[in-house]
Amino acid sequence: MNEEIEDKLRQHAGKILLGGTGALLALSVVTLGASLLSDGPAASDTQADAVVQKLERNLGDAQAKLATQHTALLVQLPGMDIERVNRDRATGRSLLLSLTDSSTSTRTVKEQQVLLDARYDFLDHKSRVLTEFVPDWMTAIGATKGAGTTYTLADLDIGVSRVQGLNYSYTGVARLDPVRFGPDQNSAAKSEFLVFTYSTSHDGTVTSLDAYRASAAASEEQPSPKPTG
Repeated sequence: MNEEIEDKLRQHAGKILLGGTGALLALSVVTLGASLLSDGPAASDTQADAVVQKLERNLGDAQAKLATQHTALLVQLPGMDIERVNRDRATGRSLLLSLTDSSTSTRTVKEQQVLLDARYDFLDHKSRVLTEFVPDWMTAIGATKGAGTTYTLADLDIGVSRVQGLNYSYTGVARLDPVRFGPDQNSAAKSEFLVFTYSTSHDGTVTSLDAYRASAAASEEQPSPKPTG
């Protein structure tokens, strides 16, 4: 029961922060708006500027206050180290960027596998990241043909999926957009969506990593066109 409550709190903590900020801002707008209208339609531009500046200050104060409350709420959840989560999220971002490195277009699949295997101790020859994700990703971006499409990280969301003692697990969803320039501006390349999971030990060391192309899975689930005639 306690675990369910903790999960719900984590899931809604962001909504609480956003909703609270909006409520405080709305209150400021009503209060200041009423004050301005009480002076009649002839309120000067100076008054209007002052209202805008005060609203901006109020919004900043509200966001800072609610951010503090938000952090305090998460800290109260048993077993959750917020500073560690932030560090682990940064680690996850680095892992993703390494896996989708644009310079893979200058390497073969084997060269990329060897490079990642040597860089990360938690990967080995049986790792699905090396045996499945790397070949799939390099094929999707055209790197296996020698001149792949360059992709840039456009959006990334990493959340805690499990806390078990000193081991933390995370799930990330990322969108990578193709970079178009020169004669390739009208390229048919589309955005790629990736899902990856990883775990860390108490000192932040990554102990496992898995990844796959969500865009590929979605494409495979689409029904094939029926023959005509």
